[in-house]
Amino acid sequence: MPKVTDKGHKISYPPGCKPLDEDISKDELVKRLKLLARAFQDMGQDEHSEYKQVAISLATEMYMDHSSKDVRLLVACCIADIFRIFAPEAPFTEPEHLKEIFMFLTQQLRGLEDPESPSFKRYFYLLENLAWVKSFNICLELEDNQDVFCSLFKLMFTIVNDKHSSKVVNFMLDMMCPLITEADAVSQELLDIILMHILEPRRSQNSHAYSLAKDLLRRTANHIEPYIQTFFNNALMLGKSS
Repeated sequence: MPKVTDKGHKISYPPGCKPLDEDISKDELVKRLKLLARAFQDMGQDEHSEYKQVAISLATEMYMDHSSKDVRLLVACCIADIFRIFAPEAPFTEPEHLKEIFMFLTQQLRGLEDPESPSFKRYFYLLENLAWVKSFNICLELEDNQDVFCSLFKLMFTIVNDKHSSKVVNFMLDMMCPLITEADAVSQELLDIILMHILEPRRSQNSHAYSLAKDLLRRTANHIEPYIQTFFNNALMLGKSS
């Protein structure tokens, strides 16, 4: 069902989906987003060409800054599937816009904190999708990607807890590790965020964050070791420490 936007672009929606509109109620918007999320979830990479405009329309302030957490979660799931469907060429090209999108996705992952929440299955789907597609790797091309990566790593260390299954933790690691192993460099800030969780007092204060950091370092050992050596050399030889 095509809809003409203010810029004159026609928005084509997948079969069975109704147009999204700022004038509809929150409940109706949630209902329509659920249909759209399901359509994108079932969509393969050879079926996306006509849905570029609806993809672009979702990644806007109207939806990413919506007052309803249900709306934000559904939009995040749609965007995660858009990255999968359009891979390797995402429909979002502006670096600043991409940064906003990934900061938004990071914020939505906070919902993983409570596995007993009625919405947890959808938050888990978001995590699984982002990890499997390696969507955050797109940020490796951004000049200021460390803002995104540091926010993501801080969040994962903050929310991981004893209610999380090994599957959840593994998907967290699958999402985080490539941002170290495939990066040109690891910033001191990101290194600090990781190392603080294997040192006292954080190590004793949060055993789950410690385990996550330990497993992260094990998986990325070959790539992160030179940065750790530099860190300790500076601390021991030059008296510099963060």
